Amino acid sequence: MQFDIESFKNNFRDGARANLFYYKPAVPALVQNDIGLEKMTYLVKSTSLPMRSLEEVLVQWQGFDFPFAGKSTFSEFTMTFNVDREAKVKKTFENWINLIHNPETNTYALTEMYMIDQRIQLLGYQGEVVLEYKLHNAWPRESGPIELSYDSTEIATFDVTWRYTHHTLSYSESGA
Repeated sequence: MQFDIESFKNNFRDGARANLFYYKPAVPALVQNDIGLEKMTYLVKSTSLPMRSLEEVLVQWQGFDFPFAGKSTFSEFTMTFNVDREAKVKKTFENWINLIHNPETNTYALTEMYMIDQRIQLLGYQGEVVLEYKLHNAWPRESGPIELSYDSTEIATFDVTWRYTHHTLSYSESGA
């Protein structure tokens, strides 16, 4: 079979765009402030869709290692947020982490108080949901630093590293 550039172009005409995504935030009621969840959606600068891998189990048989699939592992992932003028988005995550463990009182919240499902959507060219990841029992493990510099005119950003138990996929908006 001969390679034909027109056939290639016809078979790969529309690739998914990295800038077409939507984050639907949810935060515990105890840490919500007046930033509003919709504004948090638009302060996300970048992220990645979560990763899932299978652990490998090795069984030795007659001097050979025979690998087969073990349990699923869901890696933590990071979102980068632009900092709003009053740093309300940063305060929200700091308050959330403080709810999980307050270092002044040495108290911990119950998991149902701080674990909340999150949704990240990959969008098509018309804004339709192509792929939705629902992160179950998610919580911010780390609220990163805000880098400051006199020689920069960029909007300040910080990273939030998320931990969650597992994710499920939907090929349209789940609405939940």
